[in-house]
Amino acid sequence: MKKIKYILTILFIILLTGCDLLKRDTMEDITIITTIYPLEYAIDYLYGDSSIINSIYPDDTNVDEYTLTEKQIKDNSKKDLFIYLGNSNDANHAVTFREKNNDLKLINATFGMEYNSKNNSIEELWLNPSNLLMISQNIKNGLAEYINSTYLIKDIDERYEELKLELSELDADIKLTIENANKDTIFTNHKALKYLEKYGLTVYVLNQEEDIYEKNLTILNNYIQNGKVKYFYVLENTEISNDVQKLIDEKKILSETFRNLKNINDEERNSGTNYVDITKENIENLKKELY
Repeated sequence: MKKIKYILTILFIILLTGCDLLKRDTMEDITIITTIYPLEYAIDYLYGDSSIINSIYPDDTNVDEYTLTEKQIKDNSKKDLFIYLGNSNDANHAVTFREKNNDLKLINATFGMEYNSKNNSIEELWLNPSNLLMISQNIKNGLAEYINSTYLIKDIDERYEELKLELSELDADIKLTIENANKDTIFTNHKALKYLEKYGLTVYVLNQEEDIYEKNLTILNNYIQNGKVKYFYVLENTEISNDVQKLIDEKKILSETFRNLKNINDEERNSGTNYVDITKENIENLKKELY
């Protein structure tokens, strides 16, 4: 009877401690928060089986215009790990959360990564699958600094190799799409799409804040007159100029939304639609003009 009572007592203690005695590492079963969706996608791929992951932004919201409430800031600061873009305004969130919780662990997903802000936009750091792979590597390395379990590290390394293959195939898909296209030029309202020039595409940006706006507007009109363009690509959650809107209204060209991937909606979340799926949708939308 004493032996049975002893065993039952041990089992009871294990239940009360949330099975902590069975954990391989203190980083197992942690709560993780991220900013933009691609970071959530990367950490979920690498470490989703050993953590609970959420974005600090609700689904289907415009990340660029969303302001966290005091309650959201307080709740987010209580998490175990925050993954963010160090070369963006995300860094402000890291400071705010850390001020409220010194124990909050941080991973700068863009450590050592730069982009040419004059010619390109920060979106290229995740719209380009090769860059997202670098982000994923930074996250993998960041996890390795906090995790002691060789079993968990091995699992993360294996998952990274799988993600590397998936993103490399996606990168090759974009490359082949553009190489085999009948056209090599697109027009857009945002320089985020300039990352496509890496694959050999010519991208004209019509943004009134840019000095070359009038020049590119003339080029667009020439393309329209010569029947060389059908679509104008509008980056999700951004505006277009009155000149371009007039051309669309007059049915000189059609507008097509290009997802920025900063966030996903409820339907995509529930259906399991992910970064790769949305990127492929962007590729299919590009084909409307290129083929």
